[in-house]
Amino acid sequence: MKGTMKAAVMQAAGEVKVVELPVPVCGPRDIIVKTVRSGICGSDLTGFKIGPQYAGITPGGEFGHETTGHITEVGSEIKAFKVGMRVFVNSATANPKKFMAAMILGGFSEYIKVHDAKLDYNVFLLPDNMTYDEAALIEPYAVATRGKNVPGAKPGDNIVVYGVGSIGIFCIHSLCTQGIRPVAVVRSETKRALLEKIGAIVCNVNETDLIEFLGKTFGETISRTGQPAINVDIVVDCAAATNVVDDFLKMKKHRSRLSIVGVGMEPIPVPLARIMSTEQIIQGSCGYELEDIQESIKNLAKKTLPVSEVITHHYKLEQMPEAMVMAGDRTKAIKVIIDME
Repeated sequence: MKGTMKAAVMQAAGEVKVVELPVPVCGPRDIIVKTVRSGICGSDLTGFKIGPQYAGITPGGEFGHETTGHITEVGSEIKAFKVGMRVFVNSATANPKKFMAAMILGGFSEYIKVHDAKLDYNVFLLPDNMTYDEAALIEPYAVATRGKNVPGAKPGDNIVVYGVGSIGIFCIHSLCTQGIRPVAVVRSETKRALLEKIGAIVCNVNETDLIEFLGKTFGETISRTGQPAINVDIVVDCAAATNVVDDFLKMKKHRSRLSIVGVGMEPIPVPLARIMSTEQIIQGSCGYELEDIQESIKNLAKKTLPVSEVITHHYKLEQMPEAMVMAGDRTKAIKVIIDME
C-alpha cells in the first residue's frame, strides 16, 4: 500500500496537529492495521500538558496507543492473519525495537504497522460480538485488571478502590466480574449511579468517615500486634492521591496489600514502623501482561459494562486539539475516543 495518511502529532505542550505522513510499508513478517477507534490515555494528556518528551512521546511524532481496527495488509511470511480481521493491537509489544514503543505506536494515525506480528502476543482477534467502542477500552482495561491481579484479588477478598476515572471504573468492573463487590472511594456523587450499576459499594469521603465506613461494611479483625484492624485485604490506588498510603496503614490488617496503579509524582512520608508491625505490603502495578489483556477481552465481551456511559465523548481525528482539552476535564469526561474512520 502506497500513499499518505492523516496522523495526529504532538509538537509541544498544548500543541497537537493533524498532518499528512506516508502510509507504513508492510514487511514480510508485519501487518498493517487500519485504525478505527483510539482512546486518549492519561499519558497522552501528560504530554499535552507539560510536553511530549515527559510522556515518552517523540516531539513532532506520532502517538496514541489505545487502539483497535482491522487488518488491511499482511506480510508474505504471515500465516495467522488475513485481511479484514478485526484486531486489538498490543502497543507494548507492537514495536519492541523502539524506546517507549507503547507511547509512540501511532494510534492517532490512520494506519499502524505491527512489526513481526504474532497472534495473542502483539495482535489479538476481537470476539465477533465486540464493538470497536468496546475494543478501544481493552488497553486501559488491561492496566486496571493488572492493578487487581498484582495483589492477587480473589473471590472472598474485601477490596477498596481509590479513583473512579476510567482506570478505577475498569478495575471495579473487573473485580465485580469475579464476584467481588469492592468499595469505591469518591469525593462527589456524580458517578454514584454508574458505580452502583457496575456493582460497587460507594463511599463518599466528603460525607462519611472512610475507616468507620469500612469497619461497618467489612467488619474488624485483629492486627499482628493485637490491635483492632479493619478487615480489608486489598486496596487498589487508581487515584495517586497523597492520602491513600496513610489510609491503608490505618486499616492495619496483617499482610494486607496496597496496589499502586495511579502515577503520583509527589513524595509521601511513610512511617516504616507501621509497615513493620503490620507486615502490610505496598507494591506497584505497571502496564499489563498478556493474561491481563486476555482477561480484559473476555470481560468486555460479556457486555456488562455500560460502555455508552463510560465513553462520554467521541471526536473525529480533525478535532484532536479539542478532544485533548475535553479529555483533561475530569468534571465532564471519563473516556474520550477518537473515531478514525
